[in-house]
Amino acid sequence: MITQREIARRARTSLKTVSRVINRDPLVNAETRARIEAIIGELGYTPSQAARMMRSQKSNVIGFISDRVATTSSSIELIRGAQDAAWKAGKQMMLFNVERNSETERHAEEQLAAFRAEAVIYATPYHQSVDRTATRIPCVLLNCFDAVGGYHAIVPDDYRLAYELTSIILDRSYRRPVFLNLPEDIVAAPLRARGFVEAGAARGLDLSGAVHTAVVRDSAGAPVFIADHILPGLMAAAARPDLILCGQDMLAMNVYFALADLGLKVGQDVGVASFDNLHPIAKMLQPGLSTMALPYYEMGAAAMFAAIEPDTHPPGIVRVSGRFVERASF
Repeated sequence: MITQREIARRARTSLKTVSRVINRDPLVNAETRARIEAIIGELGYTPSQAARMMRSQKSNVIGFISDRVATTSSSIELIRGAQDAAWKAGKQMMLFNVERNSETERHAEEQLAAFRAEAVIYATPYHQSVDRTATRIPCVLLNCFDAVGGYHAIVPDDYRLAYELTSIILDRSYRRPVFLNLPEDIVAAPLRARGFVEAGAARGLDLSGAVHTAVVRDSAGAPVFIADHILPGLMAAAARPDLILCGQDMLAMNVYFALADLGLKVGQDVGVASFDNLHPIAKMLQPGLSTMALPYYEMGAAAMFAAIEPDTHPPGIVRVSGRFVERASF
């Protein structure tokens, strides 16, 4: 078995210097570091995590409890961002996909305690409020927040996302936009509606009557898109909308189909904009959907850095803005 002593012998340096390189000590001479890392790569040496724990009294494990995030294509970037940040910091991320308030969640927390996790990230598939029972392991909330404000929470800035997207729309001379919004019980819905209306007010337009709920729930609580019921009346009006802003890309797809049924072409007869940048829908729609990408990757990375240094990230909500992805829908 390859040991640090063998690496030190080949590098003609001390065992302590090899240990400092392995533990990412920034003060090691760059030339020495490069020589030792080349030997480590050549020999295929892997440090013993158990030995590291014994020496440092730290597990280097950060837990990631995913409330169905790992099965949701729109938010999988939360996991990727956290994982990349963990690797960059030399930490190991343990991922558990669970159902909230179920045996799977309890089992995940027991496993993290057994591995002496330094902290845990609790993530949800969409922006929402959660109840978290206090544990001895520091916890960071991702894409969710607790109403009491007892945790450091990373969420999308839904108000700012809508304000910026509406500003782009209005700056391109659209003057009759309507907003087909998500269900009112979704946290993002009122925040985005306010951003839409206030961006209009900043440009002298009253958009308060241009917000419509276009997603309802069936008896099982599943979302049902009803743009095809709303749009015929709107598009038959004398001053019909010149752009449809959609609460999410899945709803935008419903809007594309509804407009086609009315004989209207997206990007020519009427513009369409949305939120998510959902792969592969946003690219595959014809024309491609211009949309405000939610900052899931950046949020995941921010949550991991907060989990690694919990003492420097006090309770409170941090809101992260996104970026506009332009295609040809308006």
